[in-house]
Amino acid sequence: MTMTPRLPVNAPAERSRLIGHAAMLLLWVAALWLFMLQGRVLATGWVVAIWVVVSLVMLRGLFRRARIRRRAWRSAYLYPESPWNRRLRGGLCLFVIQLGKAGVLAAILLLTAVRIGEEPEIWRLMLVAVLLFVLVRAIADRVFWRDASPVYRPELLTRVGQWGTGVVMVLCLMLWALVQPQPDFREATLEQALWHVTDREAAASVVVEKGTQWVAAWQGAEQWVAQQVTALDQPYWFRAGVWVSVLVRQSLFVMALLVLFNGVLAGRLRDGGA
Repeated sequence: MTMTPRLPVNAPAERSRLIGHAAMLLLWVAALWLFMLQGRVLATGWVVAIWVVVSLVMLRGLFRRARIRRRAWRSAYLYPESPWNRRLRGGLCLFVIQLGKAGVLAAILLLTAVRIGEEPEIWRLMLVAVLLFVLVRAIADRVFWRDASPVYRPELLTRVGQWGTGVVMVLCLMLWALVQPQPDFREATLEQALWHVTDREAAASVVVEKGTQWVAAWQGAEQWVAQQVTALDQPYWFRAGVWVSVLVRQSLFVMALLVLFNGVLAGRLRDGGA
């Protein structure tokens, strides 16, 4: 098999490609910023339309990756001439599954963006994530250029990019959550705490309002439980459970953001990549 010569990392074409990828992702972060500013005043129709667009962009990357993984599975377990090879290529059923994932992740991303508000640290972290995601994928592309199959390299690079960027983002968000001031819920009941955090989540769209209230209730319950555990001197595994909940919540946001990034860059690697 003839291999395409690799461009040096500082070649003009390589730099232009990376700058183009970063610029596209920055535009999407800017779009999320605009949605954050206007999300609470937009009508439900506009919110649904934006959710559909974001879902389709995510679906582009998710379905492409799922087809690659399915192809690898068929190559490992099935003979090429087997009729199951054709039946299990991944058609409507696989598409619907990935569409469901995209819809859920798009909702998580948009609702979290609205709740973040103008918190500068989070938006700066998202800008850093853009650069880190592009650089990690580019470095992985160079490392695995001669070793990974061109057919399956896109999935490999996506995993490396998402895990490398995702771990850094989640760690930063966990540290940020650790130092953030919290309302004092030590003398409040759980019902009072939840009412306090959800009462401020007003929006013109009932979809945004109810969605942000659910996210706020999740975070408020974490804060209430953490303060009650500390006040009552409960075992450490109670506190660990709270931090597991925080980890899951932050990880869902990071996963949704990186799936969006992957959908934007899907199909933009040379020789069959993204």
